[in-house]
Amino acid sequence: MIRSQQITASWIARETDSGSWQRGSRYFREGRAELTGVERLDGGGLQLVGSCRGSAFEPYRQQVVITPGRNQPVLSGECSCPVAFNCKHVVALLLTWRATTEDEPANRDEINDWLNELGDQDARPRTGGELLLYELGPSQRRDRNLEVRFNVARQRKDGSWSKGRRTHASAINNGWSRPQYLQAIDEDILGLIRACGSSVSSAGAGLSGSAGHLALIKMVDTGRAFWRSDRSVALHPGAARGLRLEWIAEQDHYSLRIEVEGGALPIVLEPPCYLDPQRSEIGPLELPAGLDGRTLSWLRRAPSIPADAAQRISNRLAQALPALPTPVALQYREIEARPTGQLQIDFDPARPGRTTARLSYRYEDQKIDPSEPATERVIESGDQLLRLRRDPKLEQELAQTLIASGLETTEAGQFRITSELEGTALRDAWFGWLDNQVGRLRAAGWQIEITGNAEFSISTADGIEGEVESQGNDWFSLRFDLEFDGWRMPLLPLVSQLLERYTPGQLPETLYLDTGEGCYVSVPAVQIEPVLGTILELYDRVDEDCLELARPDATRLLDLEGIPVRGATSLTRLARQLADFSGLTPVKLPTTFKGELRNYQQHGLDWLQFLRSHGFGGILADDMGLGKTVQTLAHLAVEKRAGRMDRPSLIVAPTSLMGNWRREAETFTPGLKVLVLHGAERAEWFGQLADFDLVLTTYPLLPRDRSNLLQQTWHYLILDEAQQIKNPLAKAAQVVRKLDCRHRLCLTGTPMENHLGELWAQFDFLMPGFLGDRESFTRIYRTPIEKHKDGERLQRLNRRIAPFLLRRTKDRVAAELPPKTELLRQAEFDPRQARLYESIRLTMEKKVRRAIAAKGLARSHIIVLDALLKLRQVCCDPRLLTRSTAEAGNVPSAKFNLLFDLLPELLEEGRRVLLFSQFTTMLGLIEDEVQRRGIGYTKLTGQTRKREAAIQRFRDGEVALFLISLKAGGVGLNLVEADTVIHYDPWWNPAVEHQATDRAHRIGQDKPVFVYKLVATGTVEEKILALQQRKQQLADGIYGKERGQDQPSIDEETIRALLQAD
Repeated sequence: MIRSQQITASWIARETDSGSWQRGSRYFREGRAELTGVERLDGGGLQLVGSCRGSAFEPYRQQVVITPGRNQPVLSGECSCPVAFNCKHVVALLLTWRATTEDEPANRDEINDWLNELGDQDARPRTGGELLLYELGPSQRRDRNLEVRFNVARQRKDGSWSKGRRTHASAINNGWSRPQYLQAIDEDILGLIRACGSSVSSAGAGLSGSAGHLALIKMVDTGRAFWRSDRSVALHPGAARGLRLEWIAEQDHYSLRIEVEGGALPIVLEPPCYLDPQRSEIGPLELPAGLDGRTLSWLRRAPSIPADAAQRISNRLAQALPALPTPVALQYREIEARPTGQLQIDFDPARPGRTTARLSYRYEDQKIDPSEPATERVIESGDQLLRLRRDPKLEQELAQTLIASGLETTEAGQFRITSELEGTALRDAWFGWLDNQVGRLRAAGWQIEITGNAEFSISTADGIEGEVESQGNDWFSLRFDLEFDGWRMPLLPLVSQLLERYTPGQLPETLYLDTGEGCYVSVPAVQIEPVLGTILELYDRVDEDCLELARPDATRLLDLEGIPVRGATSLTRLARQLADFSGLTPVKLPTTFKGELRNYQQHGLDWLQFLRSHGFGGILADDMGLGKTVQTLAHLAVEKRAGRMDRPSLIVAPTSLMGNWRREAETFTPGLKVLVLHGAERAEWFGQLADFDLVLTTYPLLPRDRSNLLQQTWHYLILDEAQQIKNPLAKAAQVVRKLDCRHRLCLTGTPMENHLGELWAQFDFLMPGFLGDRESFTRIYRTPIEKHKDGERLQRLNRRIAPFLLRRTKDRVAAELPPKTELLRQAEFDPRQARLYESIRLTMEKKVRRAIAAKGLARSHIIVLDALLKLRQVCCDPRLLTRSTAEAGNVPSAKFNLLFDLLPELLEEGRRVLLFSQFTTMLGLIEDEVQRRGIGYTKLTGQTRKREAAIQRFRDGEVALFLISLKAGGVGLNLVEADTVIHYDPWWNPAVEHQATDRAHRIGQDKPVFVYKLVATGTVEEKILALQQRKQQLADGIYGKERGQDQPSIDEETIRALLQAD
């Protein structure tokens, strides 16, 4: 198995050539390599994947495989560069990987391998003290000034060394056998020497470059490196010393003297160092400014300069190396100039990611690259020398000016717009920078040059103008034109390109629209944002250059404030009325209406009449108990008096509300002829529907009576508890959409119970197409709001539907209502019930997890619901479980016991109690116990035949306890005689519980209402309460109570949380 300790610098140097090692090391230090993947291979190998920036614009890609060899790992590094194999980019990536693993703890396999190696070393025969010595001396080659020879010797007890025997590199490590005297560090050193490109067949090997420097340091670390054959004192590290250069004038020539403090020898490696034979020290060299190792190596080879050539050579040296001495003294004219900035921008709008911005400094006519290290420059001008001394402070200020303008530096020393942008967003950012900064920089003295392969121009928009034209049938076309440079162009095709990149709340300050042929137009975001928002909501109605605008969408014109729109006077007037109903003309009640309306109910009537006058549908969504039925009957009475109701109106409601509608109509509108189209005898009335003013029917009967209802034309089609059509594919929902009627109205206290699709279904019934089709509504509103928690999109939807959804809550409009107090009573399981619950929870959690993993969440719906059902049943009473659950019937119910601790006390206090439960079987268990205790009661479930009789027993005071199933009696009942509500088991949707509670807490109630919620502690029921709060947030956002709050979504994570133990 390959371990990080095996991939040493010397191993990398041995596996690659000298040039690749040298340049790859530099690339690593410059941070050019990026490691993107590490994978352990079968057989103990290792694979590295990454990239490295080279000379090309795009980085090269590397795939490096290291496999175990007989004596050492084997490297196979592939690269997309021209070299292709074990190149400098591979070296840089390997060094980068080493840097990331140096501080990591070894894993167990690495530790075991390491210990095994220890055993191998213990088993190896002892060497008898022989070690490899390094004898350093001057090189005979001009390109190197240090070489190493090898000697094998024994160290005596007094620390001295035997004479030993001479050897050479090729004999030390020939790949076939490993000498006993060779240590691991010696192998590293030999690998580095080989990387220097030195011949290993000779007795001595030359050192050069960074590999030579690293080899020298490691030799000194062994304590076995000596100057020549003097083994009295081993070479050791010394402090840094300075270097001095001086030209010496001889009789007829000049020669360069290079001296190190203390008479040491300069060693030209990378970086340079010195060797002091007298003190046996090796240490770093402090070079004069402007001098590096490569230049020092070049200066070491300087020949003698003839006296007659000294002036010419001095001029050349001064220009190339202005900070270093020259053979003869020179006279300079100083250039007194402040630097100015020069920026070359290579920009092509079609390829913004390749944009480069290169900074340089100009001192008069001299251009200096920031990467140039010299602080001086000498220029030969005619017969004189000019000397330029750079001003680093001012140069830094110029660079900071670019950074302050919005650019940032790159590792290559160039400038760019932020690296977080790409594509068109990056292009627009460059447009913005060019538009806003180039003129300012040029005014400050900068030279700006823009190059690139494509010509382009940027114009400024003069304005945006709209136009509305009627298309008949209550539809309009809305067109926008962009004006620039005397041209007028349709805006919608240009803006549509923005929808892929931005939402209205995320626009940059300025947008650049591509009008074609390299022409771009800058438009302030404040001008285009209203247009973009309108297009976003009506995108499915784009017809070439225009939007199709329906009359209910007239309020969209109000969002276009600041944009002149021709032909929109009447539509704008309608939009203002839809946006503000405070100025509605009060509607006078006819004398046929027998009752009085409260102020908010009168406003509701005015609103209904306004919608009718403009042909709009709407949702009257007042809280339960605020009189939606009364307002609707008043509205129909007005229609009858005005002579508009010349045909019957159809009211569809749940079966449980048929009696209530009939009674309310008899009470408030006795003049209206009412037909309850219900029961087996209803068929005889189908031919007489036109003789009635109101026809009442139920949702289940719609599919059965479809053909007869379709033959009649209706004045109003009114859906009570309209959330019943939340599934547009249900048969009843399909029938109501096909009925022929003048006007449509929805009544519901909960237009949205679970998700926004229910709201769409009701509006699609009221005004088909108003919110688009189901797919577009999901894309534009539902997904952003429910899944992405987009508060801004929620506000847009709220504004759009607000004119057509009227909701008032009891706490705002019915201050005379007595208070409602909610009390949470918690039931603690005894050990037997707790064990049963946990056993079922573990089983169900495992079952659900497997189902979701195998089939996904959508196809596991039934299994999830079954799991949650069983947990809720255990919480209510273990007897609700099927007989197959062992001993469930013998486990006590903490909640059942809590109920019968509470209920007798409430009844003794004279309370009148409504007790709701989801489970009719649970109501049956409670009924058995109530009968056993002799408590008077009445009961209402879906199986109750004589509903009115059961209700009347409670209203008349015959009994004080009413057992009600949530589905059968949660809506439509008026039970203000009750003052206490008990919710035996919580339901997912808070709206359903609120509806049930509002059977008692409604208009007409004159007593405080107490609401008890029974919850089993530490169970799924507590998590249901938390889920209720999240659902309430979504509803509040739609009704406008708290706009923009985070929205919930029921997903796999939520299901997992419900099934987890606390």
